[in-house]
Amino acid sequence: MAGVWWFGLVSVGMLAAVLKTQRGRAFFRLMHRKVFAYFLSRMVKKYNERMSSFKEKLFEDMKTQKSAVARNLRVLEIGVGAGANFKFYPPGTHIIAVDPNQEFDKYLKKNAEDFGDIVLQQFVIAPGENMAAVPDESVDAVVCTLVMCNVSDQVKVISEVKRVLKPRGKLYYLEHVRAPPNTWLYSLQNWLDHVWYYLTDGCTLRSEVWKHLDAAGFSQVNYQLFEAPVASLSSGFAIVKFHLMGTATK
Repeated sequence: MAGVWWFGLVSVGMLAAVLKTQRGRAFFRLMHRKVFAYFLSRMVKKYNERMSSFKEKLFEDMKTQKSAVARNLRVLEIGVGAGANFKFYPPGTHIIAVDPNQEFDKYLKKNAEDFGDIVLQQFVIAPGENMAAVPDESVDAVVCTLVMCNVSDQVKVISEVKRVLKPRGKLYYLEHVRAPPNTWLYSLQNWLDHVWYYLTDGCTLRSEVWKHLDAAGFSQVNYQLFEAPVASLSSGFAIVKFHLMGTATK
């Protein structure tokens, strides 16, 4: 066991040394996007198995929202990845998929075919901070799941969300967040965050997105903090077990 720990520490040290150079960071990110898309498309299936009941609860209100507008919902999903949330959307939902990683394209199209009762209307290759291709007040709902930890500016993303949402439109979110202060996990997240950023395509372990949601000027913000049952996927997932789930109404 001691040998495994030493190997892990040496590996982390070597990776950190490579990432100190600009050329090393550029090469790592180029290769990592392809690998990340491949593994994430498979990993999210197991994640959904553990989190299915939470997602069903989160998206339950979409059915009410669909009834209120008396037509098929138009949903924009930021950081759509491989389309893991498609199975939770009401039948007939029209989706604008947004993701900066074009390598997800083939996985996204396959999931859209597997869930034929939804319509993949458009795939916009862009970051959540700049969704200029999406008109103002054009969607009924925006979805972000495990996305806010990856963006460079959470405030800008939330501003864009408010821009594209129709009046009374809703943001649905499910995010892993920073552990409570004065806990061992809080300290571990601080220590690992720099390397974690490169291993996970820009993810931070220290997201406090609730602060920005509260300050964004939504008419109503609801959320709950909970410990997600993700540690059983792998011992490494325990580091992101604290999740925030809720909605924000424009």
